[in-house]
Amino acid sequence: MLFPIVCLLSSMPLQASSAFAQKTFLRRNSVARSAAGQGFGIPPGAAPRKTYGRESEPSRDVIDLESAMTKFFTAREEWMPLFRTLAVDTACPAYDYLGRIDEQIDFHEESTPWRRLKAIPEMEEDRTVLAGFLDEAQKSLVGIPVDETTDDDDDDLQFVEEGRRFLALSRFHVMRGNHGGSVENIDALFSTCWNEIMELSSVAEGHTGSLIMLPQYELSDLRRFTDMNVLQPLEWLGIGSNFEVSSFQRGSPAIRLLYKLSDIPDLSEKGNEDE
Repeated sequence: MLFPIVCLLSSMPLQASSAFAQKTFLRRNSVARSAAGQGFGIPPGAAPRKTYGRESEPSRDVIDLESAMTKFFTAREEWMPLFRTLAVDTACPAYDYLGRIDEQIDFHEESTPWRRLKAIPEMEEDRTVLAGFLDEAQKSLVGIPVDETTDDDDDDLQFVEEGRRFLALSRFHVMRGNHGGSVENIDALFSTCWNEIMELSSVAEGHTGSLIMLPQYELSDLRRFTDMNVLQPLEWLGIGSNFEVSSFQRGSPAIRLLYKLSDIPDLSEKGNEDE
């Protein structure tokens, strides 16, 4: 039986102490996996699809920027105070729609329409969905062919990149029954995404993230929603570089929001420091 990644997460601090520690831990996990005979015999190029980089990018429709921003901000007028709070540069594309920036809002468990959400699901059914997702994520890591007898290659890098992204997650949400389609479902997902963006931004701790799982959502629809309602608006607000946003499937479709993901440190530099 695979060592569940949920146990891996519970054995680490909510945020790993450093990217170096994460990489070291993941490499040890890789060695243990290789010793068990897993990851071998897989044809080159057969690694699971990446959840980051170009492979995770949605196919974006050609749109008129002004029309897209007008439609978005008109439809989300009640969220404008939150957008003004998040935006930090008057040169951002959306400034003419915002009118001003650096607004201060109350953000807590009872504020509205935005509010602070709990970090971990409380209902047993939701925890079951989370456990299933994390188990599939662990299986996908095992499915990456890693050969410890050779120098690091693209598969080694993918193993580390995927693993450290999951280790950065500290907040988890399950939206059972939300399959899109209706205004209510879309609004609920929109609210969860932007509440989490506000949470991560207000705490302002790098290399942290949120995972939003939607077991009944079609992945293609979820990717389109993510692009139109999260990725592009973050760019318009001038904070797109603070977040890595991706929608993908590991058992359940999900949206992952990562805040200021740290780079993998150069281990050669670490070695020089030790000398």
